[in-house]
Amino acid sequence: DATAALAFLRKVLGVDAGKIALVGHSFGGSLTLLLAEREPALRSLVVFSAAGYSWDRSPGLRARLLAALGHIQAPVFFIHAANDYSLHPGQAMDQRLAQLGKPHRLKIYPPIGSTPEDGHAFPLIGVKIWEPDVFEFLDSSMRK
Repeated sequence: DATAALAFLRKVLGVDAGKIALVGHSFGGSLTLLLAEREPALRSLVVFSAAGYSWDRSPGLRARLLAALGHIQAPVFFIHAANDYSLHPGQAMDQRLAQLGKPHRLKIYPPIGSTPEDGHAFPLIGVKIWEPDVFEFLDSSMRK
């Protein structure tokens, strides 16, 4: 479905097919990375809490996402709140992209709310906090 949506978007009048970014959250963040692995023309990725709930429980998912990073061309911005279920996915993927010499950024924001559920919901309840950083990242990566 995501591949079909991307193909459709590239045909929409007024859309510059060479300047498409993807944003994903949680499982959608993991899917964003997997789609980007197959789509070298993407210009930028913003990933909130990718695999935040699953990373520590699923060695297969960890291995798959780390492998995908080797094929991703676009700069990636990983975002977590400090009280997300786990910070390990962002930290590990940040480290892997550094090893590969690929453009990336990791930002762990202060806790929001009081539970891991609140931290995982950061993209929804913390828009005013992350919004300036995301737009700065997109502006920078989309101009290249």
